[in-house]
Amino acid sequence: MSVQKNLLDILWVLVCSGLVLMMQGGFLVLESGLTRAKNSINVAIKNIADFGVATLLFYLFGFGIMFGSSFYGLFGKDLFLPTFPKNNAWPPTFFLFQLMFCGTSSTIVSGAVAERLKFPSYLLATALISGIIYPIVGHWVWGGTFSESSRGWLEQLGFHDFAGSTQVHSVGGWVSLALLLVVGPRLGRFKAGEPSKSVTGSNLPLAMLGGIILWFGWMGFNGGSTLAFNGTVPLVILNTIIASGFSMLVALFLTWFVKGYPEAISPLNGSLAGLVAITASADCVEPSQAAMIGMVAGGLTIPAEKLLERLKIDDAVGAVPVHLVGGLWGTIAVGIFGDIERLGAVNGRGNFILIQILGAAVVGLFAFGVSYILFKGINRFYRLRVDEMEERMGLNISEHKATTELIDLFLSMDYQHKTGDLTLDVPVEPFTEVGQIAERYNLVLSKIRSTLKENEDSRVEIANAYEKVRNEQERAEKLLLNVLPKAIAEELKEKQGLIANSYPEVSVIFADIVGFTQISSGMKPEAVVRILNEIFSYFDVLAEKYRLEKIKTIGDAYMAVAGLPAPDQYHSLLAAHMAWDMKALLSRLRLGKSGNKLSMRIGINTGPVVAGVIGTKKFIYDIWGDAVNLASRMESHGLPNEIQITESTAQLIQSDFELETRGEIEIKGKGKIKTFLIKQRLREPEDSLPYFQFAT
Repeated sequence: MSVQKNLLDILWVLVCSGLVLMMQGGFLVLESGLTRAKNSINVAIKNIADFGVATLLFYLFGFGIMFGSSFYGLFGKDLFLPTFPKNNAWPPTFFLFQLMFCGTSSTIVSGAVAERLKFPSYLLATALISGIIYPIVGHWVWGGTFSESSRGWLEQLGFHDFAGSTQVHSVGGWVSLALLLVVGPRLGRFKAGEPSKSVTGSNLPLAMLGGIILWFGWMGFNGGSTLAFNGTVPLVILNTIIASGFSMLVALFLTWFVKGYPEAISPLNGSLAGLVAITASADCVEPSQAAMIGMVAGGLTIPAEKLLERLKIDDAVGAVPVHLVGGLWGTIAVGIFGDIERLGAVNGRGNFILIQILGAAVVGLFAFGVSYILFKGINRFYRLRVDEMEERMGLNISEHKATTELIDLFLSMDYQHKTGDLTLDVPVEPFTEVGQIAERYNLVLSKIRSTLKENEDSRVEIANAYEKVRNEQERAEKLLLNVLPKAIAEELKEKQGLIANSYPEVSVIFADIVGFTQISSGMKPEAVVRILNEIFSYFDVLAEKYRLEKIKTIGDAYMAVAGLPAPDQYHSLLAAHMAWDMKALLSRLRLGKSGNKLSMRIGINTGPVVAGVIGTKKFIYDIWGDAVNLASRMESHGLPNEIQITESTAQLIQSDFELETRGEIEIKGKGKIKTFLIKQRLREPEDSLPYFQFAT
């Protein structure tokens, strides 16, 4: 730490450190604007948290690994928890500047895997980059920047990466690609037999502002990498801006030519690709060469994005085309365009290009290989991705419980949509735009309620005017359509007699909330009914989704059947997927202020049944048979929070579920029955086409 710098150099690097920190804010608003509103808070929190993780690990051991005394050019072995002399301002200034770079590399992953990753999973990825991958690669490339005795092996070969096209950007891009391959695309992004569906960002003007902030910060990113305020600084900054401008225009016009209109995101990512590409060579090329480097970078973004779509890799903000592809091109471009004399390439340009390619390849192999192996291994024991329902809900709520006025309004509307309960107004936040929308929505609700009341009064008056027989007939027909399957209702209306059919194979679900009687004993009756209505209304939605027929609810028990009245060859899979979603849904519900968790026993059996209509005035559709009784016993002899199934069901669902043998249980009248527990869903319903053609 004996290196001395004059105060002007130190001031310049400190100012540039602040500019690089501004890039953290640029990434924050860019990624928030390019993702959906339901995930924007999650994206913002990640961009703040990753810098904290990077600061902690880089100070503890990252700086030492990167700039400590070299162990055969592979990594540093001292300067951990560094202390800095008070009479030399350069070492802490250098540390601060390098910390900003480490944080920048870490935050690249945030945008790529947005909208699907658990928050702890993202912190784990940040720790991997800032604590291990970035410092080790940094030692190879920049180890001698702080002390000549710490030169890494790539640096000794003559590899040149001025401000980090490889060291910062391609490292972030490689780790992003590895994590994308492990966690997979967002729900609905790719569907079999259909073109890919793009996801529109919540606030594109905000994303554009983020791009401008990144331009501004890049002046310090590249300009400060001179580590001194000297005559090369203006040229470095000029090259940076020229490359970005040319890259932006090429990306804009290329997309315009391909799509037929000036697409909004292409100039944004095009400009960033140019910035990434020029980062490796800003100190050793002329402005005309910087323009050529930027043009090629802008031209590479579109085919890179198309390749990712073809491979069904869902990069939410284009981080891989920008940072990985742009970084690789920028690294090679040093050898093509760089001033050989300034670079000290004594063996000629051809040899220098090979060194640049070698450096980019080795860094890619290390960064991608280490991160993919670790993420893949961790994902086998700890699922890195949020579950389907949490992803649909949005990570703002599921990960951070961060609701907004708009989300609260949508939840209230969604509840009314699912339950049909229009008796209460939605909450109004005064003096806000959302509050004004809610206020006008409540006016519409009021009008609907008054209209419904008028219609109801008119219906009553008309009904009283009709003959009693006619009135009974109308009520019976309405009852048929509401409580019976449509096919059975139509048949009963035509025959006016006993309706019964036998089915050789169906799958029956019995579900019962564990201990609900005790939990609800201290509640008011209306609260108990409201809770059950809410839970069973969600179950009814799942029944419609998976084509099951609801049979009955008795107290806190629920029964449904797959495969009737219309036979369905995939009835067992449909029943198992519905049971899995029922279990997942109930595990997230809490009872009011008490916060009590609910658990449920679920049983499934597959076999023959008889189904028919009971009653002449009030109709009930029910099923009978030994298969029904056995399904009931699977529930009553089951375990809380478990789905217990018989062997007949287990044989039919192994393609989609991981099963665990529970063993034999004693069933009255049946003897010992072999049972299984459903432990994990191996395939999501959307991946199981063609039979999961959900009801709409």
